[in-house]
Amino acid sequence: MERTVPFLNGCISFVAFVTALALVVYMLIAFVSGMFDVSLLMFDTVFLEPSERQAIFNTINGDFLHNVAVLIVLMKAYRILVEYMRFRHIDMKFMLEIGIIACILELLFNSVTYTEHMQMVLAGLALGLVAVYAFKYETFVKSKKDSQKEFEKDNLR
Repeated sequence: MERTVPFLNGCISFVAFVTALALVVYMLIAFVSGMFDVSLLMFDTVFLEPSERQAIFNTINGDFLHNVAVLIVLMKAYRILVEYMRFRHIDMKFMLEIGIIACILELLFNSVTYTEHMQMVLAGLALGLVAVYAFKYETFVKSKKDSQKEFEKDNLR
């Protein structure tokens, strides 16, 4: 049993590492291909009339902002994985942040795909998560510091 637990911890850390690596590769590919697509659309509008160009830019702005917001969510997910690999602890502060961002992202960019009731649920969930984040922030920070101290203490033994 004494050898099994460290082996299993190593396996889980390896899976978290592979997941974080795949996430970084996906973020880079999504960012580069998104920027390339936006650049091509912008260059295609050079010879268009200003009114046509503005309609295309309005669409591009929404798509670009959505891609940036998804990239932020992916960066938060990467941060969660890195924290887990370092300290074998999932930081609740990051989990709340990703929940808040995801709810607001869906409300801003995909609200037409949801019913009015689901939009209310997403808005309520976002507000609830913001309230928990605001009122329990110090607790989350203290918990993170305590778990890091405990982890360092365990590693010194």
